[in-house]
Amino acid sequence: MMNKLKKQFFSGLVIFVPISLTIYFFRFFFLLMSQSLLPVLAHQSLVRVHPAAVRPLSFFLTIFLIWFMGVIASNFIGKRLVGWLEAGIRHIPFFRGLYEAIQKVTEAFFGANPIYQSAALVEYPRKGVFTFGFITSQSPGSLFGSEEPHCCVFVPTVPNPTSGVLLYIPRSQIIPLAISIEEVAKILVSHGFMPIPERAVKRS
Repeated sequence: MMNKLKKQFFSGLVIFVPISLTIYFFRFFFLLMSQSLLPVLAHQSLVRVHPAAVRPLSFFLTIFLIWFMGVIASNFIGKRLVGWLEAGIRHIPFFRGLYEAIQKVTEAFFGANPIYQSAALVEYPRKGVFTFGFITSQSPGSLFGSEEPHCCVFVPTVPNPTSGVLLYIPRSQIIPLAISIEEVAKILVSHGFMPIPERAVKRS
């Protein structure tokens, strides 16, 4: 009887945990996106808005604002305005580094030209042990006292793939993969429960 109850409990847990975490992250995303315009809408007196509708309205207006900024930035004048704004921020000592770091992380995951070029396997933290890495760029080997080019590889942590370590590895010591960065991210988040597909290895 106890074994049956335990099996039923864990079967329910497998269903409950993904659903509850998805709801949690959606709620977090909703609260985050709706927070930016919330003070403005809550204290404005031009249009009467019901208190319960302030946060949803702020959420949808923020989404619209993000889209509108993308429209503006896609034309010549908009690009010039964004360039002037970025130039002004880069003259502020502390905020310059903060802005550039956030900008790079955002471009890595949402930009039209992501900084991650491809996924690969690298030997880390010791020889014979392999982990996933995202190739971001390539540097001449002369920087490292070698004739062979070195690849800049970002090795993400688990289960948060946005943090990790940055390594410069000889190109010959990298195993390129034929799967997308999104597929690798799913494997990382699942703690390896999702296996690496056989098609991942690039055939020479």
